[in-house]
Amino acid sequence: MEHASILSPAVVLNIPVIANLVLQNLSAKSLNTCSRVCSTWNTIAKSLKQRRKSMSCFFADYDEDESLDGLAAEIMSAVQDLRTEPSVLFMYCTSQLFEQQIPLPTRHQMRHPRASKCMLSSVGDLMRKVIPKTCKLLAASSDGIVGTSKDLKRTAEVESELALTCLFLPHVEGVEFFTFNVDIYNYANQMDETHSGLTYLTELSTVPPDKEVKAVFFFCDEPFCPPEIGYSLLQLYDGAVIAGGYVDNLITSDPDPHDPASESGSASMMCVALCGPQVRVASVVIKEDIHRPEEVERILKQLKDCNLPEERSYAFMFACLGRGKGHYGSENVESSVFRKMFPKTPLLGFFGNGEIGFNFLQKYQTETSDMTCDNCPTYPSHRNSTSNNVSILGGMTKPLPKLYHAYTTIVCMVSLV
Repeated sequence: MEHASILSPAVVLNIPVIANLVLQNLSAKSLNTCSRVCSTWNTIAKSLKQRRKSMSCFFADYDEDESLDGLAAEIMSAVQDLRTEPSVLFMYCTSQLFEQQIPLPTRHQMRHPRASKCMLSSVGDLMRKVIPKTCKLLAASSDGIVGTSKDLKRTAEVESELALTCLFLPHVEGVEFFTFNVDIYNYANQMDETHSGLTYLTELSTVPPDKEVKAVFFFCDEPFCPPEIGYSLLQLYDGAVIAGGYVDNLITSDPDPHDPASESGSASMMCVALCGPQVRVASVVIKEDIHRPEEVERILKQLKDCNLPEERSYAFMFACLGRGKGHYGSENVESSVFRKMFPKTPLLGFFGNGEIGFNFLQKYQTETSDMTCDNCPTYPSHRNSTSNNVSILGGMTKPLPKLYHAYTTIVCMVSLV
């Protein structure tokens, strides 16, 4: 009787069909490691990573007297387990956490623990260490944040505690994020000299003129910010949604050597331009006279009526410090209503010192560009404006929306179709 030959595991795992079944269960980071084993695994890993386009959330909150010893390991594990390699990371943390030093886990235990020094890191430095070098970190700290758990079952508003929320976004063909920093004092000087800051912003912008800018998120960590700057952005990126707010601190990736503001450390405003023909954006303002959950639901119903595909969307909530529990008398009112109405869409954001945004409610009828707009400004194009000689204060004739608010909440939803 002939004996059946037994293949070694190394030979079996080099068979493409079997290797694919094994590798498809691994995280993106593990795939990167496995891609160095052999050419077969490299090809399969590359194919798997290209097909994965899912976003992912992370949310952690701690009581004020609770130890942060496990936070670093929790963050590292979350990044290690990501199915899709992140291209952009939006992160918001409370200022209480921003000011803390987080203990880092170590693999090498000293024989005498008392002699070993505990390794510590800020939350920003920790995140820079664990995410891929190619991932853009776009983050800020404020007194309160809004976060969503990985399974999307929990969305909470955390005020005056230790908390962190993250949204990891993959690279999607045709969708691009362009960032640039602005020194608002240089901008103010430009306004004094020329009565228009548009030229200054045009010089700083990293967005190519042929790109379709659908939204510009901007965050400022200075209490003084010329209000004209938002309207300059509105003119520069004609037809884009403008949204953001005032925060305590900005946290970004390593300084861009080509960005003078970043080099000098004088950047006080971070702008993030979202571009792409398949990007859809809608935003709504929850005004200060809204006090009950049913009123919040009525406002968010306008966002729901825009017909954005919820599974391929994410949303930002930029709220005033005066809202939240102190405004409604109970916790998580606005975020709970959002979770009820958009159960498949992650929500993150912060409670800041001022909100920026306006109602932009386009009703998308299909997954094409056909749409109607019941309550948003009408602009001729989303493309980068080239009319740099027009003053934002004197030259624009079309009505401008109110951008700057107090005691309100801005909810902005972004979708890929």
